[in-house]
Amino acid sequence: MKHRIAALLLAALTGTSVSAQIAIASPPVMVENEVTCTNIDLEKRVPCSDSTLFFHEGAGLVQQAYNARDYAKLDALYEQWCTGKDRFPDGRWKLTQYGQGLRDNFVAWNNWARDLKAIKAWQAARPGSAAAAFAEATYWHIYAWHARGEGYASTVAPEGWELFRERMAKAVAAAESEVLTSGSCAAPYALRLDLLTETGAPEARLVALYEEAVKQHGEYHAIHFAMARHYQPRWGGSAAAYERFAQRVAEQTRAFEGMGMYARLYWLVDYRQNLPFVNEPGRNPSWTKLKAGYEDLMRRYPSSMHNLTKFADVACRSPDGELYRTLRTAIHGYHAGAEFVDPVDVCDRRHRWTPPKDPQPG
Repeated sequence: MKHRIAALLLAALTGTSVSAQIAIASPPVMVENEVTCTNIDLEKRVPCSDSTLFFHEGAGLVQQAYNARDYAKLDALYEQWCTGKDRFPDGRWKLTQYGQGLRDNFVAWNNWARDLKAIKAWQAARPGSAAAAFAEATYWHIYAWHARGEGYASTVAPEGWELFRERMAKAVAAAESEVLTSGSCAAPYALRLDLLTETGAPEARLVALYEEAVKQHGEYHAIHFAMARHYQPRWGGSAAAYERFAQRVAEQTRAFEGMGMYARLYWLVDYRQNLPFVNEPGRNPSWTKLKAGYEDLMRRYPSSMHNLTKFADVACRSPDGELYRTLRTAIHGYHAGAEFVDPVDVCDRRHRWTPPKDPQPG
């Protein structure tokens, strides 16, 4: 029965054999508020990838409403997603895409004066709107990083630091406004934790806010992700501190995700400049824990191609060739957009994976 979770996943998704699954070749469309994807080669509907749904059932809806200045719709989306009832196939809340949609929109248009005017109009049109307050905090947060840039601290101009600090202070003020702190939504907690980390707040403040947040919203992954940043080496933490946090959170969330949170926290830092999985003795994360985490995720969220692809990525760097080949076959057709640490073709060569043969007609 070894590795059956991955082997059976795609057949369950499509109702066909694994070997029949190939790449999606047409863009997704909305049909009666449902996102559908069509494979032109097979001339049939196929499950959309998680990343497609993140946008078309998440961030894209926010951007569409914001650009239309449909403030009522924006408020309705925020209120609905704050309940935690709407989730993506990988288990994460649609709420995570609310702020993402706004951030991406602000950056893409790069018209900061116009966006601030729109947010103020939103607040005037709908007094007391928590969504509008959250949008303002998000605006100042991303606008601060626009001034600072993404480079090393030593590359930031003095004026860039001035603007960064001024705008971050406005982001903190908006995030800590009464309409957000008195509400029952999880998203402001994750944002406030990010702001504390990025402004260099002492650990005690972050821990206090994190503990308050998880008491109310323990299943909101973004809260744990935001706190995890504090323990990353790039933010003054260490590999040992990150491992302790990941293990602790995995234990705290075991009731709803098993060891899944351990895998999630390590996929956040699984790239070469951070804390990648390297499968070396004495270096975390361990393959045993990662594998257990991904297996728990697949049991709980069997339709998630996102989680399965992440599993394949780390399996590539493990000694388990059989598992990699099983996972690789399961993601075949969805792998083109996968972001592996080692390129997919390198993984294929390493573990001697070959594409499944197309089914024969008749």
